[in-house]
Amino acid sequence: MLSLLQVLGLALPLLNGVAARGRASDPTATIKNGTYAGKYVRSLKQDVFLGIPFAQPPVGELRFRNPQPLNESFTETRDAKEYGDSCVGYGNSEDWPHTMSEDCLTLNIVRPTGYSEGDKLPVAVFIHGGGYSMDYSANGVYNLSFIVQESTRMHKPIIAASMDYRLSGWGFLGSQEAVDAGVANLGLKDQRLSLYWIAENIAAFGGDPSKVTIFGESAGGHSVASQALAYGGVDDGLFRAMIIQSAGGGPRGPDLTTYTARYNRLAADVGCDGDDKLDCLRRVPFDALNAAIANSTSGFGPVYDGDFIRGSNGKQLREGNYVKVPLLIGTNADEGTLFAGSPMNSDEEIALYLAGLGYDDDEINVLIHLYPNIDAIGLPREFRNPPNSTRGSMYKRFISLFTDHAFHAFRRYATEAWSDAGLPVYSYLFDSTLPARPEMGAAHWFEIPYVFNNILGLGMQAISPFATGDKDRIALARLMTRMWVSFVHDLDPNNHGVPSVDSWPLYNATGGYGDNFYFHPTEVGTQPDTLRLAGTTFINSVLMK
Repeated sequence: MLSLLQVLGLALPLLNGVAARGRASDPTATIKNGTYAGKYVRSLKQDVFLGIPFAQPPVGELRFRNPQPLNESFTETRDAKEYGDSCVGYGNSEDWPHTMSEDCLTLNIVRPTGYSEGDKLPVAVFIHGGGYSMDYSANGVYNLSFIVQESTRMHKPIIAASMDYRLSGWGFLGSQEAVDAGVANLGLKDQRLSLYWIAENIAAFGGDPSKVTIFGESAGGHSVASQALAYGGVDDGLFRAMIIQSAGGGPRGPDLTTYTARYNRLAADVGCDGDDKLDCLRRVPFDALNAAIANSTSGFGPVYDGDFIRGSNGKQLREGNYVKVPLLIGTNADEGTLFAGSPMNSDEEIALYLAGLGYDDDEINVLIHLYPNIDAIGLPREFRNPPNSTRGSMYKRFISLFTDHAFHAFRRYATEAWSDAGLPVYSYLFDSTLPARPEMGAAHWFEIPYVFNNILGLGMQAISPFATGDKDRIALARLMTRMWVSFVHDLDPNNHGVPSVDSWPLYNATGGYGDNFYFHPTEVGTQPDTLRLAGTTFINSVLMK
């Protein structure tokens, strides 16, 4: 495999600034409901439309209800020049500039200047992650302008869009009462309605509704998978391809006991412990409910509801109950380091943790043997755990086990399912550290600035991998962005225009395993997908029932 600097043979300049400046007339788009005016970004030669509502505000009587389509038209031209409020979340850094409210169901669209209705550009729709409890589309790390800019440089122009969706308790109550009322998984349903809006209106911006790719990372990647599995895998023609980055495998089972107990505590905290808790919760003042959710914010997320989520990921994939479109999917080498908690120093502590993840005693015994405490085969590979480490003597063992449990196993299961069904699927392994956090290896989320070609470090200035001007990392970002654009545009990541890069092959698991495309600042190319194959195979035998 070649160094990317050898491949590119050139230095890559930093991008220009992104300040928006007006022109003689703002760009406009007339959708089904009326006309929006965006703004022209001269430095990038782009039109941006921000904060466009795709649903009725989920406030008042619409709080904790399924998202409702817009039902009014307007005659005046409305501004779409600023991000809307972000959905209420918990855990974002306080120094990130954002405003939050319940009225947050909006989306954003970025297109190259010079395109308009009738041009039929492919469309990439991004769903942010954050564990279904935090983050927002206005976060600078997810700026869509740079990936759109690279698409025009490639002569493969695309339109990019992103949306906000209800988070934490606001979007994922998950109790038996919520399931019985048909209002579970509201955040996923918000995403779904935004995709319907895009299908109905993206042509007004120059996009092709038949050429939509949905992509996301972490909970956003899981959301992409959930949209493919939604309602038993029904294909509503909302997307023609998917990109899943660092996603897990979804709920373990239909038992709602834990979720219902959390819901009951939340209701009691705000005085809603009567018979109709949902109706009462809709009337609680925002500040009181926000404080109560913040005090119990962990654990809200998708649940089996017999409606949007009708079965386990494994069962639906085995039975072919999913939207059958081309897939690009991958994980980072050391995903688990972002989630390391208490130090692990013994088999007993590892076993207790695994029990908390739902494994029984026999399954734990197998995993203990499949993942021995040998630093040389643990994660991160380049990290050497010193004696008496505060991370615990079994840190690398735990990271490899958790990384496979939460991320690698599902990625392998999905690639094999797509491959076995004869569907196009491309798999990758990302392996690049942040210079500011070398001990974390290639942790969860670390591929994001590369995929978005965020050379300027928007939203992450203090830890940007490009802060030192490392040409290898800049080259890797350019290649990854171009491969993502190529997949969105052509359903094939190989038409990126970078010479001498190994072809990214379709994943073919007929021989027991396929190949990953390996992303590293000084080494790119194909690798056999065999790392800890026995471990992930066993994990999938348990999790993907």
